[in-house]
Amino acid sequence: MGAQAITVRIGGKSYPMTVETSQEEETIRKAERLIRDKMKLYEEKYAVTDMRDLLSMCVLQFATEAMENEEKVG
Repeated sequence: MGAQAITVRIGGKSYPMTVETSQEEETIRKAERLIRDKMKLYEEKYAVTDMRDLLSMCVLQFATEAMENEEKVG
């Protein structure tokens, strides 16, 4: 396939990226949807509208989940 340019939108901003495979693009698109869905959930559940706050809440949840998974594996 070769390198392909894609754009990811998160928190109202666009981020250009380069992917090497269609599998890599698919994984990034899934992550993009996951982040957007989580931000929407926090926005609705906690009436948070500030993008930084929403992103911070997502990062905290994803980091916590990653640590929990690491503990299960390790």
